[in-house]
Amino acid sequence: MSRTYNQDCILAHALDLLGERWTLLILRDLFLGPQRFGDLQAGLPGIGANLLSKRLKELDHAGLVIAPRQNESGAGYRLSPVGEGLRPAIREMMSWSIHYFMERPESSPARNCIYSDDLEPDSVALAIELFAKYYAQPDLNYVAHIHVDDFPYTFYYMNGDMTARRGANTPAVATMSTDVATIMKAFRAELSFEEAKSKMQLSGDQNVIAHLLECIVHTKKKADENLAPFKVAAS
Repeated sequence: MSRTYNQDCILAHALDLLGERWTLLILRDLFLGPQRFGDLQAGLPGIGANLLSKRLKELDHAGLVIAPRQNESGAGYRLSPVGEGLRPAIREMMSWSIHYFMERPESSPARNCIYSDDLEPDSVALAIELFAKYYAQPDLNYVAHIHVDDFPYTFYYMNGDMTARRGANTPAVATMSTDVATIMKAFRAELSFEEAKSKMQLSGDQNVIAHLLECIVHTKKKADENLAPFKVAAS
């Protein structure tokens, strides 16, 4: 990386690698699966082509991202296993951000984002993955499809942890179809369980459907405890 904090501290060394502007957002977008250069740029409004190219080269050199090779026509940039290892840390940062901004008394772009019903489907897919940690069922393992505003995603739930990916080419045991607005309202406890279900098309394994709904419709006591900033702000 081009700049360094020049501190003999493991956090400083991590920030030397990850602290440049746009770096974490590039990694975030690749958590959902490979992306071609143009798709990455379209999903990151404000980043120039030259800067995106520079960041991708840096991440490739660092071993966090695997760039498409010359013989991989049409392939996208993808995370390496080392880059994938950052998922829990970034997920925790997102969770912290929700709690922090919802507890602040003043309005902010971050708070407005949480109350928006017009987010990108990718953001909603990552949020479902994030909230699944509050409803861990280690004995339940499955693959499910969720279509958000006609954008398909596959959710892998294994050993109490959920991972979201773009696309729905993998066989699944359950399917949900809905829209961004319904999911966001359900996150914020603005819809009852039955109201949310009425706005969704559901099929497949009922235990899996029940778990997906639990991760999305935040009306239970556990949501009151773990997602208190959402509940307080919505009341």
